[in-house]
Order: sequence, then C-alpha cells, then structure tokens
Amino acid sequence: MKKTYLLFALAILLQVSVFAENLATPELTTRLTEDYPLEMPILKAYPIYMNASVEAPDSISEVTINIDGTDYPAVADTGFYYYLWTPTNYGAHTIIMTATTTDGDVTSLTRNITVTETATTQVVRSLEDVVIEFTGQNDRWYYGTHTFPQFVGAYNDMNAFLEVECPNISGGCDDWDRWAFIDVKAPDGNWIQLIRYITPYRVACNHELNVTDYMSLLQGEVEIRVFIDTWGTGGWQLTLDTEYTAGAPEYAYSNVVEVWDDGYAFGDPANLQPVETFSVVIPEGVQASHLRVSNTGHGWGGNNTANAAEFFNATHYFDVNGTETFTQHLWNQCNPNPDGCTGQQGTWQYNRAGWCPGAISPPHIYDLTQYAGTTFNLDYRFHPGYQDNCHPNNPNCVSGQTCADCNDGYNPVYYVDTHVINQSNNPMVYGNTLGITPIDNTAVYDITIYPNPSKGVFQIKTQYPESITRMTINTVEGKSVKAYYFNSSTELNNYSFDVSSLSRGVYFINLENSYGTGVKRIILE
Repeated sequence: MKKTYLLFALAILLQVSVFAENLATPELTTRLTEDYPLEMPILKAYPIYMNASVEAPDSISEVTINIDGTDYPAVADTGFYYYLWTPTNYGAHTIIMTATTTDGDVTSLTRNITVTETATTQVVRSLEDVVIEFTGQNDRWYYGTHTFPQFVGAYNDMNAFLEVECPNISGGCDDWDRWAFIDVKAPDGNWIQLIRYITPYRVACNHELNVTDYMSLLQGEVEIRVFIDTWGTGGWQLTLDTEYTAGAPEYAYSNVVEVWDDGYAFGDPANLQPVETFSVVIPEGVQASHLRVSNTGHGWGGNNTANAAEFFNATHYFDVNGTETFTQHLWNQCNPNPDGCTGQQGTWQYNRAGWCPGAISPPHIYDLTQYAGTTFNLDYRFHPGYQDNCHPNNPNCVSGQTCADCNDGYNPVYYVDTHVINQSNNPMVYGNTLGITPIDNTAVYDITIYPNPSKGVFQIKTQYPESITRMTINTVEGKSVKAYYFNSSTELNNYSFDVSSLSRGVYFINLENSYGTGVKRIILE
C-alpha cells in the first residue's frame, strides 16, 4: 500500500513537472514610452500598439489594457494588437497592458503616461555615430531601438537630417558609392523604408529629407535598421536627427501601406515586366492619399545593353485598373550634386537613374485622393521595349559571339520601395488593418562554398524559401563581374560554377531575393 502511494505521488509530481516545463511566459512589448509625454492640443483617440507572442503549442488568448483602473480589450490585428485610447483629461494616467495565454500564464507592462496640451518644436537624435564597416561590429547592417515623441495633431512637419562622416577605421570613408537605406519597424514587424541613400565617393556629407509621411511610425519606442552595401574598402559613420515642428497639421492621422519592396531585374528576357500587380484598398473616411515611390537603377558596363539601369534614361508607367495613369521619368541630374555634397572622387557628376552619389534619393509622389473609398489594381511598368541582350536568360545570347560573356555583367536591376500614404482627421491605425500582407525581406542566408579557396570551379550550399534568386560575384569594390539567376535553392545547390577566367584574388558571393540576402567571401587562386 505504501509503495503504491509513493508511485502515485511520484506520477503526480512528474505530471506537475512536465506541466511546469510546458508553461511558457508570453512576451509582451509596446511602442508606448515614458520617455515622452503624449501631446494632444485637443483630446483625441491615440493608438496604443502592442505585440504579444508565446512559444507553441501555447497561444495568446487575449490582450487587455487597463487605464486608470478600467479594463478594455485590445483589438487583435495581423501581427499586432492595438487599443484606440481617447484620454478623458490632461495629466497623469496609469496604463497596464496584459497578455494572457490559453494556459492562463500572463505578462504585464505598466506605463505611466502624462497627457499634455502643448507641444514645442524639438530635434530628436536616434542614430549617433553609428559605424558600418564590412566585418565590423555593424557588418553592413545596424539594428537599434530608439524613442521618439508621441502625439496626435501636435506637429505639422517632420524633417530628417542625416550626417555622414568618415569613421576612425582602416580606410576611413569607403572609396565607392554604395546603395543604402534606413528603415523603421512598423507595429506588425514589417520594415518600412524611411530614407533611400547612395553614399558619396570617399568624403563626408550632410543631407535632409522631409519625412512627414512617416509621422505615424516615428512615435514612441521604435526599432531602426540601416543597411549599406559596403564590401571592405572603408566604411561610414552615421548620425540621424529628426526635427518635429510644432503646429496643427491639416490631418491629425495618417497611415502607411507598403506596396512593393524588392529588387526587380530590368530587361530580363524571361520576364520583361516583373513587378506584381497590387490591389490597393483606400477605405472610406480617408481624406487624402498619395503614392510615394523610391526607385534606383543599378547595373552598367560594356557588356550591358545601353548601360542600364544606372545610366539608362528611362520612363516608367503606373496603370490603374489597366489604364495608364501616371508617368515616371527616372533620371536625376547629378552635377551640381543635389544635396551639395562636394569634393567627391569618382564619377559622381554623371546623371543617373533615380539617384546620385552622395545624395538621398528623392521619392516620386502621385496623388491618389480621387480613389478614396475604392479598391483598384495598380501596375508598375518598366520602360517598354527595353531588353538586356547580354542577360543570362536571353536564349539568343552566345558567349564570345553576341556578347563577351552571357554571365558577365552588372545586369540591370531596380530597387523599388513604394508606399501608399493615407491621411484623415478620422482615427487611423497602421495600414495593415486594410488587409495587406506584410513583406518580410530580413532573412540573412548562410552560404557554404566548396572548395574555398578555389581554382575557379566551385559549388554552393545554402537554403532559402522558394524564390527567384539573383547571385552575383563581386569584386572588393562591389562591382559585379558575374551574374546568375536560379529558380530555387535546389537548382543553385546543384550548379557547378566555373569562373576560372577571372583574375586571382578575393571576391564576394552575393545572393538576393524577395526574402533576404547572403554574402560570402571566396578566394580564387
């Protein structure tokens, strides 16, 4: 009897132990910050954003918010939760956010928030002397969390000031003009481009861009990331200030809907118009709306038809429901430098497709207000009639005959980032509530090259989601000397590369597709 009791007690203890191990504490975060008051000249609804998650098999059953002793349910959206809070009075408020799992485990956050009636023009520093250096602490990428003011109807203008300096590292400023961008993380985890930038040739410069369109995202506690396509010939040191100008805006609310965020081959004979049709939904209640388009063209050379896309004077078109509606002339005058970046080396003075070395790439703006309250298909057509005859996908390309090398070249590509900006005096939350699927292109792929060092013949081992992938072999300066396209990682892994015609030295394998990127060094002996 005693033995049976002990075995029963042991079984109960084991079950309790297993149950305890299966309990997972939910993770809860919020953009609401105590670093700044909540500024409202008039008491209005303010979206409090929260993110809650827990390890499977458990799940989040609810997120609630307690404001000054009263509980309210948060609204579950795609990838985040929110609650539209209209303060009843100015002054101090206690806000407690709680995430509860289906197993009953809870996590709570408390924010003591002061709601104020007045706002003052202020400059907020986020990035400060951030150094991006290939193989350095921030190896082409920087990620950081920063806090900004939080408000409704308190500011009418926002300007970003980007200071680019030469870091105290070997090589100082990079020798070459590099593609770069600064993103902010939206409530659903999607990265939204704030600034598209091309670094100058080996000098320091200062830049300014109006970012009022992103007022709804540059509030509270926000993650920021920076990418610079540097390859080891120096680096860059960045400081970013944002000026919030106090005043009553025309519209108290805005949101951002991401349309396209990808690199698209230009003139690829296998797909001359690669940009996907996008279904735009502009809800009723939106009072103003516009399309904000960043596109920079890259790729050039003697083995590249018409020096596209960097030095190709292109005209693109936007179609609404199949009808040509907007025209984009993608061509920038670079001399004088549009941002006043002087003293550069290299070929900075030549005009380019959508950008100039040492300048922020200015977006193109198209008014969509007439489409408020409707749904329509949006197409982006690249310059009609253009084809890259030396592209690897051209079946009529014959190495040594029609082209020097059908895999040799800096094949033209456009990096496209497009947003719909909606504005209203009706309360609005982040654009994903319109049913838009967020674009996640943050993956970093692990690449194995064997043999490495190589005599010029090698294979690659890597994995990534099924996607058309562009693989280039780049010099230390970043110039692409070979280009290949693959429909899947299996196809890439089974391919035998022969680049024995290249000079001996250090090169970089670069993979990029809709889901992410990967870089690996290779030595050719």
